[in-house]
Amino acid sequence: MSDEAKIHLSKYEREVVTNADLFLTKQVIIGKVYSFFGSMHEIYKSICITGNTLPKKYQIKNGKISKGENYLGLPYVILDYPATFERDNIFAIRTMFWWANFFSVTLHISGKEMMSKVNIPDFLSLIKEKDFLVCINEDEWQHNFERSNYISTNEMDEIQWDKVCKKSFIKISKKIDLIKWNEAPGFLEKSYRELIELVNVSFPGDEKAL
Repeated sequence: MSDEAKIHLSKYEREVVTNADLFLTKQVIIGKVYSFFGSMHEIYKSICITGNTLPKKYQIKNGKISKGENYLGLPYVILDYPATFERDNIFAIRTMFWWANFFSVTLHISGKEMMSKVNIPDFLSLIKEKDFLVCINEDEWQHNFERSNYISTNEMDEIQWDKVCKKSFIKISKKIDLIKWNEAPGFLEKSYRELIELVNVSFPGDEKAL
């Protein structure tokens, strides 16, 4: 066999490829995240029912938990609740676990119909008050927290503010690093409540639940 046909592994790569525990542990962790997100879904539903805040059109009884193996090369789990993904309009609050990185919670509003309902001045002032990060990327499907994607409102200049207001979507988000795993439930619940408060501001004239 020629050298070109051989697969060469480093010492570390050989250790990984021969260690089944690493893969099995990953499966266990993903399962625990699924269970965790199931519990958060019940908390989120309770917040929505108690607050009676969501526009009627965007209320759903159940959220959706899904997973993938390759967001920028790493596994992830997401919980969308509430979430309406239409062809031209999006309204969603997404909770995300990204392997080796963070838990995050994000409000995603997109499309002409949805953006026309947003009370931009009040909306952005509350984002600043609650220390949310704002997406400045032109690609609304990027979820990382690099400076090319999210930036603090306190760091924005007038030009960046103007671009955010004129885009076809708004995404605001918070994250907590996985090293703070035990703090994640409280962090996500608090952040979710803050996002629901923002929804109240975003849809001041829309039809709410009765």
